[in-house]
Amino acid sequence: MADIFVNMGEIEVVRGEGVLITVGLGSCVGVAIFDQERSVGGLAHVFLAASRNGLGATQPGKFADTAIPALVDALIRVGARRSALEAKIAGGANLFPRLGESTLNVGKQNVAAVREHLQLNAIPLRAEDVEGNKGRKMTLYTKTGIVVVQSIGEAPREI
Repeated sequence: MADIFVNMGEIEVVRGEGVLITVGLGSCVGVAIFDQERSVGGLAHVFLAASRNGLGATQPGKFADTAIPALVDALIRVGARRSALEAKIAGGANLFPRLGESTLNVGKQNVAAVREHLQLNAIPLRAEDVEGNKGRKMTLYTKTGIVVVQSIGEAPREI
């Protein structure tokens, strides 16, 4: 199976052997949820913390509050068992550190919202590589649940 790229605001799921990749995780958060026992995994590229004006219904992958339930539903449809799901996340950088920890730190808000919605959906968070001030690439190997994150200028590492 060819690698599948997950763009901003998108959700993709794979059963069996597959590789899901998202690039350009600045303040966005990559959310990998998988059932390792059944080799089912999915990846969302979350752009913002909360949906507004009904956009979550038309673009659920874009927002933490709609992406996580939509990703869980998609995983169950292709054979995942809800009780076996686990998550790993990456991203949420502050790309404008000179502005400090102001309300403009969208990355920190995105990470908090993703954590909250994983908890609300009873999905344990097993690993993360979040915040800081560098963009990232995230890769999920669906057969194993392995997630590799590469920050700009650094070597890839498994989380």
